[in-house]
Parts: sequence; C-alpha cells; structure tokens
Amino acid sequence: MHAPAVSATPGVSQTKHDGRLASLDGLRGLAALTVFLFHGWLYTMPLPDASNRSSFGDYAAEELRLGLVLFFVLSGFLLSRPWYAAALDGRRAPDVRRYALSRVARIAPAYYAALIGSIVLLWGLAGTPGVRLPPAGELPLFFVFGQNFSASSVMKLDPPMWSLAVEVGFYLLLPVAGWLALRLPRSRRAQALVPLALLVLGISYNWAIAGRGLSMTYTKTLAAMLPYFAVGMLGAIAAHARSAIGPGSRRALLVAGLALVLADATTKAAVPANGLDVGNTFSILRDLPSAVGFAIIIATVAATPSSRILGSRLLSGLGAISYGFYLWHVPVLLFMRGHGLLPLDPVLGTLTALGPVVAVSALSWVAIERPVIEWARRRNARGREAVRRPASATSGSGGGSGVDRRGGGREVSTVRT
Repeated sequence: MHAPAVSATPGVSQTKHDGRLASLDGLRGLAALTVFLFHGWLYTMPLPDASNRSSFGDYAAEELRLGLVLFFVLSGFLLSRPWYAAALDGRRAPDVRRYALSRVARIAPAYYAALIGSIVLLWGLAGTPGVRLPPAGELPLFFVFGQNFSASSVMKLDPPMWSLAVEVGFYLLLPVAGWLALRLPRSRRAQALVPLALLVLGISYNWAIAGRGLSMTYTKTLAAMLPYFAVGMLGAIAAHARSAIGPGSRRALLVAGLALVLADATTKAAVPANGLDVGNTFSILRDLPSAVGFAIIIATVAATPSSRILGSRLLSGLGAISYGFYLWHVPVLLFMRGHGLLPLDPVLGTLTALGPVVAVSALSWVAIERPVIEWARRRNARGREAVRRPASATSGSGGGSGVDRRGGGREVSTVRT
C-alpha cells in the first residue's frame, strides 16, 4: 500500500491509511478463522478424514478451506503493489535486499518456532487419529521449506505448513516479475501481461497433471497455485491509484466478489453431494472463481478508507495474530485430541480449542513476530537513510536537485502479510 500522503488536515490521511490497514488485517483474520473452522470440523470427526462426509453440510464445511485461497490472493495483491506502483508511476523500484529481509523476518522465526513446537507436541502421538508424522530422516526438509518435494513429508506433521513452502516460492518469483514490470510500458494493460502469463502457466500446469493420479508433490506446488497469486497481482494493478470509490460501486463490487466465492463453494459442495461428473474441471480450474472473487473484495477494501466490520478490533486483532494462528491451530487441535481434551463434536470441539489457539498465537505475535518485524523495519530504515545521505551531499554541492526523478522521494510500503 502507498505511504499516506500529507494532508492539510492533520491526521486525516493517516487515519484513512490505518483504516485500510485494519480492514485488510480483518480480511486476513477472516481467512485464518475459516481455515481454523474447517480443521475444527475435520479433526473432531471420529476418524479425521476429508472423505468421511455424509451430508451437504459436511461438503459445505469443507469449503471453509477457501480461506487458504484468500491468503494466497492477499499475498499476490499486497506484495506486488510496490513493484506496480514503481512501474506505473515511475517511482524507484523496491530494494530487493530490503524486500528479502522483510520477508525472512516475517515468516521464518515464527515458522521455525511452530515447527519445533509441532515436533515436541506431536512426535509422541504417533497412531493418534489425525496425526501423520514424516520419517525422522525427512525432518530436515521442513527446515528448508522443502517438505512438498517428498511424498513422505508433504502434508505431514503440521499439514498447513505445505502452503508456506509455496509462499516462499512466490517470494522468490516476485522480484523477477517486478523486474519485468519495470521494463514494460507504464499502462495497466501492459502491466497485466506478466500476471496473465502466470495465470495461463498455472492453468496449463494443472491441465497437464489433471486426472493422472499424481501425488501431492505435484499438486501442492507453486506452479499449481500460480493462478491465485496471479489474480491477486491483477487486482493490485486494477486498484492502483484508486484511493476511493463511491458507496454504490463499493457495495456492487463487494456483492459481486462474494457471489463468486459463494457460487464456487456451493458448486463444489453440490456436485459431489449429488454424484455429478464434471470430469477434470475442478482439478484444472481449482478454486479460480473464488480467487477472482477474493481479488475483487481485496481491491475494493484497499480503496475504502475503513470498514466498520473488517476494521473492528476483533477481526483486525485476529488478523494481526493470523500467521501464528495459522501455524499453530492444527498442532493444538491434534495435541488436545491425542490427550482426550478435544470433544468429538464440531461445534463444541472447535470452541474448546479456540482459546488455547488464540493464546499460543498471541504469544507468537508478541514474543517472536512483532519484535523481529520491528527489528527488520528499523534495519531497512537505516539502509534507506544511508542511501539518501550521499544523494543529499551531492545536492548540497550543486550537483543537482537531489530528487530521484523515478522515485520522486516517496517510499512504497506494503501491508503486513
């Protein structure tokens, strides 16, 4: 998101900026909550198994997994915005070293804490329903985000961690996409070429592997998830420089986005429940309609000064701790089940686990995530100042205005993701 512009009325611009931050955090909180509810339903079954479904309600509950798609679309949207701001406005390109430091600080410490915690909590629970442990020799793969490359480790130990391996792949890909964006014409149509190419590449990959009975090492990959990130990137391009939209248009866009998500979820629930055969369509398109709907919602929220619901303390607070919430909720559910502390009822079991999950997530945020993020922010700020000082010295010696014609002296920041 852009740094807030200076307003003639003190505090107005900053308030709008903070409102957007809180609303986007609220979306992240909703994503974490839906994934938690999905796993609460799954791990309170007598025999935790996604195929153990007997009603339309069970199929509908499984569609709460779409919160993960929202996470991927959010990453594509938020992380690509600085590159598209630079490409479309002629600003200074984001510094790759500072970008890398911020990404490492954001995901690595909490990830490793949750990984070690999962081993401690679950390693002695082998044989407990829902607990799937990798061979001990495969554990090093988790420490290098490589668990998705082995059939013996993918979706094992803490299953949601497979998505972190995909995220890391996107983090590595994004500077390349940004480099290409900076070399394309400064128009939305031209800038859309790279994410459109990624979208086509992802759909083509899913078409190539569909119906072949391949293992999850092929389906839990960046190539398979590329459409979600690409749609988020397209949303960032569409939302660029649109600081506000009218109430009527905002409502129409939010309704359209939500309708796409609900239509996708309903179709996914109705087709298997009614025994319909749609071939490989779902394997190829996956949850692309939901991704498009989420992108519309995210772009609309980003252009809205604030949202009373999404920006509420409850949802924005949950968004702040959402990363730890996502990492820890399955280990906590499985630990509680393994020790007889989790009622085998979807509603009661989920409510019972919510308190411990929130507590561990808040501890992760306060003790690990926030201090490291702030350290990285300070370090990056010192790096920016070191870059500015030589430019100021040159300006003072009569060597020019000291204003970067590409950067315009403005910094581009992204929302915490």
